[in-house]
Amino acid sequence: MDKNMSLGANKTVSIDSLLLWLCLLVGIVLRVGNPMDLSFINDELSTWSKVNYDSVAAVIENIKQVDSHPVGMYVFVYYWTLIFGTSEWAIKLPFLLMSIASLGLVYRLGSLWFSRTVGILVVAYFATLQFPIWWSHIARQYQSGLFCTLGMSYCWTQLLLEKRTEKRYWIGFVLMGAASMYNHYFSLIFVGILGLWGFAWVRKEILLKYIAAGVSMLLLFLPHLSITIYQLQNADGHLWYNIPTPSFFSKHIQYIFHYSNYCLALALLLLLGSILIYGRHTFNQNKKARWGSLFLFITPILFGYLYSVYKSPILRESHLLFSLPYLLFFWCSFFPKELSSRTKAVLVVLILFVNTLSLVLTRKHYDTVHTHPYEHFVKETKAFLATHKEKEVSIVLGENPAYLQYYKTAYETDFKHIESFKPSISFLELREILENSVTLYLIVGSIPEAHLQMAMEYYPYLYKKSYGINYEYYILSKEKQPDKNPWEFDYKALMDFEKLLQEGWTIDRSKTRKEANTADFYYQQDGEWGPVFEMELHKMTPRKNEFLDVAVDVRIVDSLLAAPKGTLTVELRNEQDSLVLWRGVDAVLQTTPRLGWQRLYLSLRFAHEPIYDNVKKLKIKAFYWNREKQATHLDRFSIRTRKGNALLYKDTNPFEFE
Repeated sequence: MDKNMSLGANKTVSIDSLLLWLCLLVGIVLRVGNPMDLSFINDELSTWSKVNYDSVAAVIENIKQVDSHPVGMYVFVYYWTLIFGTSEWAIKLPFLLMSIASLGLVYRLGSLWFSRTVGILVVAYFATLQFPIWWSHIARQYQSGLFCTLGMSYCWTQLLLEKRTEKRYWIGFVLMGAASMYNHYFSLIFVGILGLWGFAWVRKEILLKYIAAGVSMLLLFLPHLSITIYQLQNADGHLWYNIPTPSFFSKHIQYIFHYSNYCLALALLLLLGSILIYGRHTFNQNKKARWGSLFLFITPILFGYLYSVYKSPILRESHLLFSLPYLLFFWCSFFPKELSSRTKAVLVVLILFVNTLSLVLTRKHYDTVHTHPYEHFVKETKAFLATHKEKEVSIVLGENPAYLQYYKTAYETDFKHIESFKPSISFLELREILENSVTLYLIVGSIPEAHLQMAMEYYPYLYKKSYGINYEYYILSKEKQPDKNPWEFDYKALMDFEKLLQEGWTIDRSKTRKEANTADFYYQQDGEWGPVFEMELHKMTPRKNEFLDVAVDVRIVDSLLAAPKGTLTVELRNEQDSLVLWRGVDAVLQTTPRLGWQRLYLSLRFAHEPIYDNVKKLKIKAFYWNREKQATHLDRFSIRTRKGNALLYKDTNPFEFE
């Protein structure tokens, strides 16, 4: 009898080991991806630039002045790059290794807090979810913070749950806790939360040691305190962060589970099924660990949300990576320790299969993970210049020139380009460049939407375009190119004031005039209001993710040189005709005092607007607001829409399938 039980136990351990190694192997493969296709994102180039100093003291002072993170990760990367260099693989490698080690730590914590069954199910999820995979080789504070907080949690577990007394666990607890504090302020917050929760577990005989360990972490962080105080006093959050709405919580769960109905349905089925089938026996087991796991997940997100709403926006998906494992612990905690090997194997394979499939197909991870601007801009521009004379090409790039230089050096090229980065090139400066340009081609990347619309006026033919995360890149031409795809517009309307009966337009026919010399028609607007275009947006676009371009020619009727003072205006209204969005461009920003026609441009990217989710329920109203009542002529009033960048923010947002 005992022999049979022993054989059964050994068989279970063997299957558990097999499943664990399967999860680890899948996790490693998904994290490594294609090792020959690596590219730095903007934040990684920021890391590179911030450690590119002659001394660690200079690195620390720079971080204090210009960054809002602790200095720990930067100091680590500074010394790492001194030894291994600054290539993509060299900088990314330690983060990839930490992500692989994190897989093992997640399994160990799940096993120690609950059971080997829970540990295996959790690591199956952690191996295949995009959230931890995305950050697995990104040289930023998130993967390093995850590794440090998991290491701290492991030592904490050995001391409090396993009641181990070895010095190595006390030392590891203090050092990994301090490393977490030096890494990121959200990992610092996690240290505090875990430390406080520890008082629910700590035994009387080690209470003083536990308090001393916490004090030791604070003492180790003391040299950084002046930097933290300076950053708090001089920081107002990240102004480019949006203030989160209550929908952030549900969207965060959807993001974790790939915005996939299949992935989320499987997760809910496992949670509810385990409660219904096994909950009667497991609900009262490991209660402290179960609800503590939920506490460790919820507290950071609540803190970030409340601080962002009432103080200054700080909350991003990446900041919540440190607490992700604890949601998964809670999620799988109702499965019993004695789950049959067959059931366990089926569940693990199902999790691996569904998550990997949705990672590749729904999230398109390997199509997007390296679609970032800097390498792409340099590689594509170099390739184009290899087949075209440089004197025939003008280049305007709206990305950090120092970051572009990293890839110019890597690709051994040094093409010259016009910089349009913080601030973007002014509208009038770009107009002057375009008006005087004699080149056949224009390359533009990451420039404002209205700037692009103007560039399309001077270089009307599309040679090539490419979209990625946080960028658009275009090669435009003055001449039509054979075998090249033309611009694709979902909607185009052009009012030349000759054919007035066009859908959407309201025009006073009595105000139309004809040029004496050319017989071209135009509109004479002497009052505040003139021609109006109105239409429901669902007639103009089949999707939410869209560019809207509006433009009009203006001419001031004056014997003296005078600049237009009106505003090209777009209003978006809901079904009750209430105004939900107003955008206008003042003519003085895009024109100069001179005779003749000048063109105004207004562009919207719906993905940047608060009305994004309701685009198709709105209607547009476009007009020229002549608030100074200048004697003004209008011509070529155009409205058009074109497909937006489907990859723009898809690192954390869902794709809009069409």
